[in-house]
Amino acid sequence: MSILLPLYIYPWAGAWDPLYWVAANNPTLNFSVIVNPCSGPCINSTPESPYLAEMPKLKNYPNIRTLGYVATNYTNKPIDTIIQEIHTYNNWTQILNDSRVAVDGIFFDETPGPYDWRAHDYLTLATKEVKGSAGLGQRIVVHNPGAIPYIPWNYLDLADITVIFEETFANYIDAPKFNALKTLHTDANTTKDAFALMLHTVPNIPDELLDWTVKQMKGMAGWSFLSSVGVPGEYWHSFSSIFTPFITKYAAAKAN
Repeated sequence: MSILLPLYIYPWAGAWDPLYWVAANNPTLNFSVIVNPCSGPCINSTPESPYLAEMPKLKNYPNIRTLGYVATNYTNKPIDTIIQEIHTYNNWTQILNDSRVAVDGIFFDETPGPYDWRAHDYLTLATKEVKGSAGLGQRIVVHNPGAIPYIPWNYLDLADITVIFEETFANYIDAPKFNALKTLHTDANTTKDAFALMLHTVPNIPDELLDWTVKQMKGMAGWSFLSSVGVPGEYWHSFSSIFTPFITKYAAAKAN
């Protein structure tokens, strides 16, 4: 069980300290942290100096691994550009002359939900590129369609982890969606570790409801994240007020 954390927060001095604190204080909880310095790896340039200063610090915590952000634009971005971005992450240690900036795989954002054989072929090429890249550590492939996959036609065979829900808290507790998420790993004949949940716009809820939510999420997916931010486009660009309580409860909770 782990936290899948989109670290889209600009690394001004001290800005990533909440992550360092929860990682240090929850050493048995694993964090997969998505780094995204240029809406990708900064092709034909290097990340700005605050990133070069902060990204190596993530390696100080044995329970943090990093994933590089790549957006596919629902497979509308040219596959050659996708492969170039993967190559850039693969070569980061040489480009930036620092072994501590190595990532352990790729987080493919904006992957399609509805099945199309052409999209499957496209994503197959992207997966093969990651799996064949020695500089990507564990060579993890994460897809983010942000939606419940259709059974049986989907892209689950191409990813180690698929984000099956990236929506508001209110939509999460909507009965039809909630029930579909609860049975998905059985319906898809796979393990919960293949799935991730990312909830945003979480209101000011009592501790008892947060406890319940964490247990439900653990029962549905091996990877989770929550944010109380409700501004479109800003959900993952700050550590929200619920960040530390969520991490603390997640570390302590058993799946429901």
